[in-house]
This record gives sequence, C-alpha cells and structure tokens, in this order.
Amino acid sequence: MISRRTSCPAFPRLCGKEACGRALLILALLAGSAASADAAIQTLGPPQMLPLPAITPPPTPAPLAPPINPGYATTPADRLSPILTTPGPVYEFPQPQAPSYPRMQLPGPIDQQKMQAYTNGLRAQQWQLQSQGLSPSSLLSRQIIQQLNTPDAQ
Repeated sequence: MISRRTSCPAFPRLCGKEACGRALLILALLAGSAASADAAIQTLGPPQMLPLPAITPPPTPAPLAPPINPGYATTPADRLSPILTTPGPVYEFPQPQAPSYPRMQLPGPIDQQKMQAYTNGLRAQQWQLQSQGLSPSSLLSRQIIQQLNTPDAQ
C-alpha cells in the first residue's frame, strides 16, 4: 500500500490544494464563530433573576353615596293614552273556525267503554274455559260468573 502525503495537515485523506483550502476556511469560520459566541456570553454576565411580584390585595372600591329620592314621577302634559287606561286586550282575538270535517262519534263515555271491554274480556275467558272442557261449577268459572253478574260490570 502506497501512502501519499498531502500538503494539508488537517485532512490527510483529502488531496489537492482546493480541498485543503476549503477545509482550512471552514475551520477558521467555526473557530471564529465559537470565539465570538464565547465573547458574547462573557459580556452578558450571569443571568439576572427577575424580582418576584408582590402579592397585594385588590383595591377596595370607594364608598358610594346613598341614593336620593327623586320624588314623584311627573305626569305627561297630555292625558294618558286610552290604550294604557282601558283594561283588556288592545284588539279582539279571531274566533276559531269550525273544522271542515265532522267530529268523531264515540260509542259512549270513556268509562263506559272500559267497562264494556272488561265485560267482553270476562265473557271471552268464560267461553275459553268452557271450550277447554272445564265445568261451569268449577271455582274459576264461578268467579267469572260472579264478576259478570255484579251490577257494576253491566
């Protein structure tokens, strides 16, 4: 292996005057910037601490004078408006119009409908028990008949 000597002592692997010149220029710039940064730090001196803010209570507001009674309200030069003095609405509300379709007719009052539905349910239970072969003298059939025969259930 042949070792070649270059004229650049800083970077022996690089060859040529241009490469050595560039390397020396870069080293000089780095050294100069490091020296100027060091000088800047020394001129600043140690960092100064800011003083802590003093904790002060908020200022109290100045006391207010008591309110002064302005006296009675003055009446206007003209009379009050009749809109303000007459009771009731200012204008009449329109009368609701009758719907264009007839009202739904119910078979009876709501309670009467409920009682009819209850009676129909008892009769359906009684018919179901008889279709299953249960005699009318059984306890369940007698209870249903008794509920059907009460005056309230009809």
